[in-house]
Amino acid sequence: MLPNYFKILEITEDASEMEIKRAYRSKAKEFHPSENKAPDALDKFILVNEAYEILIHKNTHEIYLVDYNSTHDPLKYEVYYYWINKARTRAAQHAGLTMKEFLNSKFYKNTFVNSYPTLIAYLVIGILMLIAPFVTVVMIDVNNVGIVGILAVIFIAWPLGLYFFVQAASGFQMMRKYMH
Repeated sequence: MLPNYFKILEITEDASEMEIKRAYRSKAKEFHPSENKAPDALDKFILVNEAYEILIHKNTHEIYLVDYNSTHDPLKYEVYYYWINKARTRAAQHAGLTMKEFLNSKFYKNTFVNSYPTLIAYLVIGILMLIAPFVTVVMIDVNNVGIVGILAVIFIAWPLGLYFFVQAASGFQMMRKYMH
């Protein structure tokens, strides 16, 4: 029988990607064996990582929901078994790291999420920077700024505006619930 990953991460079954990532970050820090000296810390750390890796991917999340509520064993499916073993192996590797090394790992850094006010700020900055070149061309006297100044605004403001806009859009996408 499968463990209850939602209970392990202390989230609801319809948790968003952002909620899953936040819960994982909290639980991974709590149970990392280099900081938590409880005898069952390693097992809990591995379960937290397994839960995260299954729930964060939409396909395995959906398979898990179907199989968790049924009587058949999903570990008999080769693909699902592969994901579980991969999660456990990666968790064992992370358990061997110090807390500082773990927090600086690419895997842990990829679980970072921005707050809602930050995403709003990114959206506003992105939109402002995307329209800045148009405003510059219309409002500024070309003779005073010159064509180089206008091109600088275009080639600096647009990429930055696009970056902030995409960051905001992907952050808002993460807030959406997985299951509708």
